[in-house]
Amino acid sequence: MRALLACLALLLSTLLPSRGSAHDFSPGVLSLRERSDGRYDVVWTPPVDARAGDALVEVVYPPPCSAQGGVVTCGPEGLAGDIAFRGLDGSRAPIVVTVRLRDGLRVEALATAASPSVRVQARGAGSVGRWLRTGVEHVLFGLDHVAFIVGLFLLVGARRKLVATITAFTVAHSITLALGATRLLALPRAPVEATIAASILLVSSEALRDRPTIARAHPSVIAFLFGLVHGLGFAGALADTGVGGGGLARALLSFNAGVELAQLAIVAVLLIASRAALSPARAAMARRVSCYALGASGGYWLVERTVDLLRA
Repeated sequence: MRALLACLALLLSTLLPSRGSAHDFSPGVLSLRERSDGRYDVVWTPPVDARAGDALVEVVYPPPCSAQGGVVTCGPEGLAGDIAFRGLDGSRAPIVVTVRLRDGLRVEALATAASPSVRVQARGAGSVGRWLRTGVEHVLFGLDHVAFIVGLFLLVGARRKLVATITAFTVAHSITLALGATRLLALPRAPVEATIAASILLVSSEALRDRPTIARAHPSVIAFLFGLVHGLGFAGALADTGVGGGGLARALLSFNAGVELAQLAIVAVLLIASRAALSPARAAMARRVSCYALGASGGYWLVERTVDLLRA
């Protein structure tokens, strides 16, 4: 993204006519990196335009931020509002703006004469909603996690045990999500992903059995054990976003809340579908077909991920 903005700035600068040489026209760069809550290291390179003479571009930070040397201090609420550029008239080159916050949020934008300001969202409003949405999307678009939840439902059915089973899964993956996100527990991703695939294959095969098994008798135990593995998968997804620093706890809670909302939505859909007006014979057939479909998917993912593991 930053490279794209820089290229765009360079393209704009080449399209604007100039009487000076190429060295007399270059875009500006403003980079802010949060080093502690409310304090930012600043690198500011003003734009250069020979036609503008000695006129300067001044960076105006939103209140209550104040700049001193190479540090901007904004207080406990952090940087929130419009960063404006006073003096950025039509003869000026554009400015590439990059803001990196400790919770992983990154703002990249281009300030021009037509739009001489860049908006940074308030810390709470921007990051909490972002991590909540990331958690929801990771479950809904991560077919293996959806498949495992469906497998638990097929194993338990719409019974009172379902609440205990989903709760056990939630508690387990919350534990390893926290441990993995804080780097207190670190395992290679490839075997974790392969084990997740194996969990789907196991649950679907157990759901097909008519005779009592340990998994059918104690589904919450199975859900808890495999939930520990799924939590490491969630932690890997959270780590991919680059979150760190003082915002980790907020990101972790918001991400986990998003995961839980998505799981509840899946269970709700399954409960509604189970109430469909199907004859017992058709309901049994639908359940069996679903188990075979889940098992085939789990088997495919297991082979695929095992091959990737062996190649690594």
